[in-house]
Amino acid sequence: MKRVLIIGAGRLGKGFVGETFDNAGWNITFLDKDPRVIDELNRHNKYTVQVFRTDDIIMHEVTNFRAFATDDNYSVMNDFLESSVIMCPLYPEDFEESARYLGKCFEQQFKVDPDKKMTLICLTNKNHIIKDIEAWYRNAIPSAQARDWFDSHVAIRDSIVRRSTDAETHYATQIDSTAVASLLIQTPLYNDISDVEWLEPRDHLEMLKDIKVFTINGPHATTAYYGHLKGYNTIPDASADPEVAALANAVHDVTIKAVMTEYPQITREALTDLEYLPKAKNELPDSIHRVAYDPVRKLAFKDRLMGVVQLCLKIQSLIIHR
Repeated sequence: MKRVLIIGAGRLGKGFVGETFDNAGWNITFLDKDPRVIDELNRHNKYTVQVFRTDDIIMHEVTNFRAFATDDNYSVMNDFLESSVIMCPLYPEDFEESARYLGKCFEQQFKVDPDKKMTLICLTNKNHIIKDIEAWYRNAIPSAQARDWFDSHVAIRDSIVRRSTDAETHYATQIDSTAVASLLIQTPLYNDISDVEWLEPRDHLEMLKDIKVFTINGPHATTAYYGHLKGYNTIPDASADPEVAALANAVHDVTIKAVMTEYPQITREALTDLEYLPKAKNELPDSIHRVAYDPVRKLAFKDRLMGVVQLCLKIQSLIIHR
């Protein structure tokens, strides 16, 4: 049976990645730097995901996993060597630290099976950082021979996350998740994941990710921040407010115009396919706190809101100077 190593056992790691690979019958290993996350998983020996699909709501209890903290003894090593796919649902600022820890694991993989190929998939909304992530992982490997092996045998790939996952805390074992749209993954891959539902390899992912972050995450963040100002606690409640909805729709409309000007090669039909997320049966009670908790990160340069502002200013400047 195939094994997946999931770096980061928080909401997304458990609620989307673990749940999805469990459905496909893979063995699952979680690795996390937070001992409380791992202690909770090992104390319960299970976690439950309430999955909101388009036609049903499913309670999925996940039990087929092992969970390790990033200890100095490298307790995760054997499971790492069994894994062909590594999923990294991490914040951008956590990738460098994960690379420093896994450097010894890649070194050992080279020693025991230099013919093996691996795929590491990054799940983060920030775009244009894959080259940095590749460098962090490569530079953390001790020997030059293993670094050369890494260059030809490990594929570091980006992805587009289109699934909301929420829980009371990152260490909670009761999680809510939507399952209405696939994770889009940069190609080519070194390992077969065709048996895993909701994972979809796609070409031109860097361009698509820019577009997705602007067209989906921008209005979503707008809803969260304006909803917070108006005293709401959840995204559905905020979205039901006509003033909040009007602002989010206005952000969406101007974003579409800007994106289609910046990326003339994408058709409106392709854009609709990328941004359209089918409605789940009942709405996931997505919390505004989850979406708006870190405004400094989410208002960053080229991110979901400031990126659209920068794009609009660029296009306006081009129009003015024509």
